[in-house]
Amino acid sequence: MAIEQMKMPQLGESVTEGTISKWLVSPGDHVNKYDPIAEVMTDKVNAEVPSSFTGTITKLSAEEGETLQVGEVFCEIEIEGSEQQSVKEEAAPELSEAPEADQTNENQSQKKNVILQPFFV
Repeated sequence: MAIEQMKMPQLGESVTEGTISKWLVSPGDHVNKYDPIAEVMTDKVNAEVPSSFTGTITKLSAEEGETLQVGEVFCEIEIEGSEQQSVKEEAAPELSEAPEADQTNENQSQKKNVILQPFFV
């Protein structure tokens, strides 16, 4: 199984750092994608950071109260089913070549069904 790193997200346009105010998980906990894993405070917003993956928390890289820069790793998750995903990724290039020929036909049929209506202000 693969280990993925969760990084501090940018929670606002000019936000450059965030403080872990509370961990909602511990090492060994199972999380699903989008489950909240930490509460983060910035100068503009307080938010829960969701998991980007389904798996098991293996490491918390920051303590509660610690401030991290955007993009810094704050935890690691062992991904479930990563072996199956790698097999699918290897098979995907073979399948992706065929649909390109059909795209022109789809685009042409979509253009035929367009109805234009004037817009007056």
